[in-house]
Amino acid sequence: MVQHDLYSAVSAASTWLDAAENQLLSGPVLLSEDTEMQLTHLEGLNKKLKEMSREVNQCRDLLGGGAGRVCGGDDRVLMEDTLEGLQERMGLLDSTLEQHCDCMRDKLQENSTLQSELRMMFTALSESKHQLLQKVACTVDRPAAKQIEVQYEDSLKEFEQRIMELKARAEGLHGDQVSNQDLLKLQDVYEELVLMVGSRRSGLNHGLSLKTQYEAALRDLTELVDTAQDKMAADQKMTVASVIEVQILLDKHKEFFQGLESHMILTQTFYTKVAGLVTQRESQTLEETMTSAHSVLKQAHRRGVELEGILESWSRLVEDYQELCKQLEAVESSIPAVALVEETEERLAERICLFQRLKASLTEHQPQLYQVLEEGKRLLLSVGCSDLENQLTQLGDHWLSSTTKVNKELHRLDSTLKHWSRSV
Repeated sequence: MVQHDLYSAVSAASTWLDAAENQLLSGPVLLSEDTEMQLTHLEGLNKKLKEMSREVNQCRDLLGGGAGRVCGGDDRVLMEDTLEGLQERMGLLDSTLEQHCDCMRDKLQENSTLQSELRMMFTALSESKHQLLQKVACTVDRPAAKQIEVQYEDSLKEFEQRIMELKARAEGLHGDQVSNQDLLKLQDVYEELVLMVGSRRSGLNHGLSLKTQYEAALRDLTELVDTAQDKMAADQKMTVASVIEVQILLDKHKEFFQGLESHMILTQTFYTKVAGLVTQRESQTLEETMTSAHSVLKQAHRRGVELEGILESWSRLVEDYQELCKQLEAVESSIPAVALVEETEERLAERICLFQRLKASLTEHQPQLYQVLEEGKRLLLSVGCSDLENQLTQLGDHWLSSTTKVNKELHRLDSTLKHWSRSV
């Protein structure tokens, strides 16, 4: 019974040690944000290791005592070697765990120090921002304001250097999520302060700066409206080389008028910001420009719908045209290249049957041909395309030529067969 318990204890310790070594040396590395969790895990593993070490020591004590007499000579030597090997492995694992734990503790301490410095830096930046707001609010003359800007520009250089140093330290430590978030907040406050100082440096009267931008936007909008009106007043029948060019024109049409619409929104946005600085006459100019813009946008929408209709009709026409060309090509390729060498009744009947099928095929697709030619004529009322006109003309002529050729040959064969029959 004692021997069995000893074997069970040694086996359990060996199994646990295998799992612990595998987990420590071969397991997945935890993310840097889980440093504290990883440390807790390693400390728990180390604690369990010490418990297992005590159990192994107890096993050795048992083996040296009464249990040793129960085990046979070979079994005892094997057990002692096993326990000694377990103790050596546990010693190595204990050393490795201690090193890992020390490394984790150092990293946690460094992260803690970094977070403290980040908080101190955040407080300093927030105070500088608050002081700048107060001083600017109390300063009405440009020279004094300029002096404040110069002072804060020097402070910004120091802040920037400190932030760069903190970033470098955080990257070296592979900072956790909290440190990264603190760095982002610190960067946001710093950038706000930079923008405040930059805004003061670029000009004290922000309203006049916005009005300048509004006036430029209004001039651009007026030019865009004039260009749009010219586009709409131009000849609506376009000259193109293919359906692809219609697609390009449609895309450019949409792009231009969407740009016009976006610029209307931009101009209106600027106006709402500077309405208090705009005269009544300037407001009236904006209103008139917006009215013209809305009017030309309605025309552009109708024109866009027309272009989409043309594009759809032409694309469908191309498909039908190609299908008719295939049918015509099939008929022409089936027409024998040479006449019958021996015009027997059987050969004549076979040839007549062939031409009857060809005639039936042409007749079957005749309505589709008329429809394509009619749709082509309607399309050519909206677009000028010499290639399309030539293609439709050639298709009609080619079809008529093939029909005439088939009918003529069929009539000749019928006449020949009747003559042959009377002769017999």
